[in-house]
Amino acid sequence: MRRLSLLLCLAVPLAAQAPSHPLDGLSGREHWTIYDALRTAGRTDSTTRFLYVGLREPPKADVLAWRPGQPFRREATVHLYAKGRGYEATVDLRAKRVIAWSESPGSQFMGNREENAIVRRVTLADARVRDALRARGFTDLAQVNCDPANHGYFDLPEERGKRVVHATCTSGEGRTLGYGEPIDGLVVVVDVSNERIVRIVDTGARPRTGAIGHYDADAVGPTRTPPNPVRMVQPGGPSYTLAGSQVRWQNWSFQFRTDARRGLVVSQVRYADGGRERSIMYQGSLSELFVPYMDPADPWNYQGYFDLGTYPSLFGGIASSLERGVECPDYATYFDSWVVNADGAPRLRARTSCLFERGTSDVAWRHGREGGTVVDARPKTDLVLRMYMTAGNYDYLFDWVFQQDGTVRVDAAASGMDQVKAAANAADDERYGRLIAPGLVGVNHSHFFSFRIDLDVDGAGNSLQVERLRTERLPAQNPRRSIWSTESVTARTEAEGMRMSTMAAPELWRIVNPSVRGPYSGFAGYQIESHSAMSLLSPDDYMQKRGAFTEHMLWITPYQPAELYAAGDYPTASVAPDGLARWTAANRPIANTDIVAWVTMGFHHVPRPEDWPVMPTARHSFEIRPMGFFARNPAIDLPPP
Repeated sequence: MRRLSLLLCLAVPLAAQAPSHPLDGLSGREHWTIYDALRTAGRTDSTTRFLYVGLREPPKADVLAWRPGQPFRREATVHLYAKGRGYEATVDLRAKRVIAWSESPGSQFMGNREENAIVRRVTLADARVRDALRARGFTDLAQVNCDPANHGYFDLPEERGKRVVHATCTSGEGRTLGYGEPIDGLVVVVDVSNERIVRIVDTGARPRTGAIGHYDADAVGPTRTPPNPVRMVQPGGPSYTLAGSQVRWQNWSFQFRTDARRGLVVSQVRYADGGRERSIMYQGSLSELFVPYMDPADPWNYQGYFDLGTYPSLFGGIASSLERGVECPDYATYFDSWVVNADGAPRLRARTSCLFERGTSDVAWRHGREGGTVVDARPKTDLVLRMYMTAGNYDYLFDWVFQQDGTVRVDAAASGMDQVKAAANAADDERYGRLIAPGLVGVNHSHFFSFRIDLDVDGAGNSLQVERLRTERLPAQNPRRSIWSTESVTARTEAEGMRMSTMAAPELWRIVNPSVRGPYSGFAGYQIESHSAMSLLSPDDYMQKRGAFTEHMLWITPYQPAELYAAGDYPTASVAPDGLARWTAANRPIANTDIVAWVTMGFHHVPRPEDWPVMPTARHSFEIRPMGFFARNPAIDLPPP
C-alpha cells in the first residue's frame, strides 16, 4: 500500500505538467515518449548517452494563430552520444516516431561524462603521468582526478575530425567546500576519439597549495553578527495570475518555459494599452555564454568556455535549483522543470525558476511642486522572473524584469569562484592575472553573454533605426559653439545591422514597425539600451573567430527558426566561423521584415583578493524600453500610495 501511494505521488507532477501551450516545456511523459521512439527506431543501445532534450518549437505563424483549446504541433530536439560520435534527432511526440536523424559535424557534440571518464582512465593509466604526479609529491593516486580543463579548438591538424582535450589533474586530499589542490605545470593532451595520449606538457612542479577555495568557519573565521531581519511579505498574495505557463500582471502578459540549454525562454510578450493588447516581443532568451581566459601558457590558452553549447549535459541542464527565501523571496512562486539523465530517463529538477513582485523602494515617477513642499510620487513595483545557473566554478543570475512603465530589463550577474593557478614567480604570474590569495593567482578572463531578442513591435514587420548622436558646430554669431543632434538612418542589410555604441560615438537603437505610426511622429518602436565591454582579442585569433558574436554589441538578422545560438549549434570544437559570423556573411536584407536582435553584453574580469574565496555578485543589465510606442508615460495611471 505504501508503494502504491508513493507511485501515485510521483505521477502527479507528470500529469500536472502536460503541455497546454505550443511553447510549453517538455513534460516528464514526453521525455519517455522520446526515449521509446528512439529505442523503437533502433537509434539507441547500451552505449548511448543523452546530452540534451528540448522543445523543437512549432512554426512561428502556427503559434501566433493558435488559440486555447486547439491542438498544436509537438516535436523535440535530442542530442546524443555513442561510441565517440554525436548525433541529433527530431522526434514527433504526437506520432511517437523519429522524423529526422543526423550525425553532428566533425566531433563538435556537447561535452559529456563518458568522455571525461575516458580522459581520467587514459591519463592515470600512463606511467609518465603517474611518475610526474609522484615527482610533485602526489603519491595517493586514489585521490587524483584528471579531467578536461577545457574543450578548446584551433583547427590544428592534430584536432581535425577528432575530440582532443587538454587535461589537468587535481588532488582531492583535504577538500571540503572548495576544490581539490591544482597540480600545476602538468598538461596531458588526450585524443578522446582514439583513447590515447597525444603528448604530455610538463613545465615543472609549482609550489603546493593544498585544497583551495574553502569558505567554511575553519577557513574564514566566525561569521559576523547578522543585521536585524528585513521581512519581505505580500499579505494579499500575488497580484499576477497564472494559467499554466502564461502570466498576466498589471498590463503585461507573457508565456515562459525553462530549457536545459537556453535557460528561461520568455515568449509572446504583450502590453495592454488602453484595452488593446499590443505585441512587443515574440521571444527572448539567452543564446550563448563565452568565457575566454587570457594566459598564453597551456592549458589556459585553450580555455574559452561556451557554457550553453558545450556543458548542459554536465550541468544537468543550465538552470540550478533555487533555495527558497534566499535566491528568491519566501512568497515567490517556484517552478520545476524536467531534464534528461544520461540514460534518457527524465528527472524533475525542483525550483529552477521563480516569479515574484518586488517593491523596489524606488519611485516609478516623481514631481515636486511649490518649491518642493508638495510632492506627487508613485511607488515602483517590478515583476521578476528569475533563474540561477551553476557553470562549473561560476554561478550566474538571470532576471527578466517587467516594469510598470512598459520597460523590460534583463539582468545578468556573476558570483562563484575564480579559476586560479599556483604562483611560481609572482612577477611573471601577475602579468596575466593577480595574486588573490597566498600562493594563488586568479587568471584574467572575460564573460560575454549573447541574448536572442525576437522583437515583434506591433507585429512582425520591423526595422532597425539607428540614431547617431553627432556634434553640430554653430555659427560664429551664436554664443554657443556646439550642440549635439541626432541623425536617424534605417539599417537595410545585416552588415548595417552590426552596431557598436561607444562614449566617443554614441548611438540609439530602435526596433520600429514602419506600418504603425507613432503617437506624434515617426513609427511605433522599442529601444534597446545596452552598455558593454567588447572583446579585446585580435581578429586573427582563432579563439576570437569561434566567439565572433563578441565583435558587435548588436546584430540584426532576418528571422530564421533554426538560428538560435550566436556561436552556432555545436560550438564545442567548432570550425570557425559559425553562428552569427557565418549567417550574416550573406548580408541578407533586414528592413521591414521579421527580424531578430542579438544583444552582446560583456565584462572583463581582472581578479582581486576581494573575489576570494567566493566573489561578491557583480551585476550587468540592458533594457528594452518603449520609444514612440505609447502616447504618454505608461505608468502615469499608477494610483497614489
